[in-house]
Amino acid sequence: MHLKWLTLVCLPSWPSAWALYNQSTDFPDQDIDNGFALQQIANDSLGNMKLESLATNGCRFEDAQIRKEWRSLSLAARKEFTDAIVCLQSLPTNISAEEKETFQGVQTRYGEFVATHINLTEHIHVTADFLAWHRFFLYAFENALRFECNYTGTLPYWEWGLDAENPQSSVLFNGDPYSMGTNGVDMNRTSIYWESQNMSIPAGTGGGCVYGGPFSNYTVHMGPIDAPGEQPVQYNLEYNPRCLSRDVNPTISQMSVSFRNTTKLILSYDTIDWFQGVMQADQRFTDPTAPFSYGVHGGGHLTVGSVLADIDTSPAEPMFWLHHAQIDRVWTIWQGLDPAKRRNAIWGTSTRGDNPPSANMTLDDVLDFGFISQPLKFADLMNPLSGPFCYYYT
Repeated sequence: MHLKWLTLVCLPSWPSAWALYNQSTDFPDQDIDNGFALQQIANDSLGNMKLESLATNGCRFEDAQIRKEWRSLSLAARKEFTDAIVCLQSLPTNISAEEKETFQGVQTRYGEFVATHINLTEHIHVTADFLAWHRFFLYAFENALRFECNYTGTLPYWEWGLDAENPQSSVLFNGDPYSMGTNGVDMNRTSIYWESQNMSIPAGTGGGCVYGGPFSNYTVHMGPIDAPGEQPVQYNLEYNPRCLSRDVNPTISQMSVSFRNTTKLILSYDTIDWFQGVMQADQRFTDPTAPFSYGVHGGGHLTVGSVLADIDTSPAEPMFWLHHAQIDRVWTIWQGLDPAKRRNAIWGTSTRGDNPPSANMTLDDVLDFGFISQPLKFADLMNPLSGPFCYYYT
């Protein structure tokens, strides 16, 4: 299978007009599967973003923070990142005693991020604001690490394609002081029944508690709510202390988060409805030719499994931030390939899968961020080089 990409170039009247090179890049299968094609289109996108920044009132490209793939960080930078997360997990919560009656599971400052995500889950997944809401959520977390725990770096991302064939052997999960910890203890399962989906999924290579690395002593305080093979709590925000568990799953990663999956997603869908729909495996946008049934979003969650597989509670898993930084990166690349048409493109309503039905969202809508921030206008969250943001990915 070959995928074609037309390189965009700026006309003098940018940003109102674009031209296309007459020649397209026809990527061979090898370049799609080894990540070369994805890197090339990412570079093209970044070049367009740099030009775009010259014509907007956003931050200067030269001043922007740079988010890098985990493996591009020095060992010291990796440890500084995980140390900052451990710090945030140990800071006391800022919520009031009255709020604590409702948000019983919020024990720490880190828990405020988890509870916010739980409380808003039905309005930030398979919705018009899924991508923009999570973009700011990541930014707020990055700032909390920076200003409350003295972190000097930027939020790293996880390039799934580098680990898709054998994620359990990834440097991310080798358990050394410079990793994100270990896999969970192997529970020796073959399949897991997911009650809410009325289906069984293949088991991963772990399933038990993380036993090494920076988060081996970390206590998850909320959930599970909708995790495969787990009994849900009675009240979504109740206090339920438990270990951080993982079930790293090569079967799911191979089918869902390969370089081919990501490259096909970016190049095959020109409109935001299909792009975000296929990304999330929204049943309204089923592509019968797509080799992935969970989408790269769900596929990444299920690749790590256990806590990350529980979408509601998933920020309790520190891998959430790397996974969703990659989601934001993929959206950023897609936007940057045609900024004039895609920068402010949104589609959908404010309820999950439009169930129950709700009004179409607009860029004038204001998004709720719970404990994390004051409400923010949708339109201000569309460009990583504008509004509150000043970053890009390499």
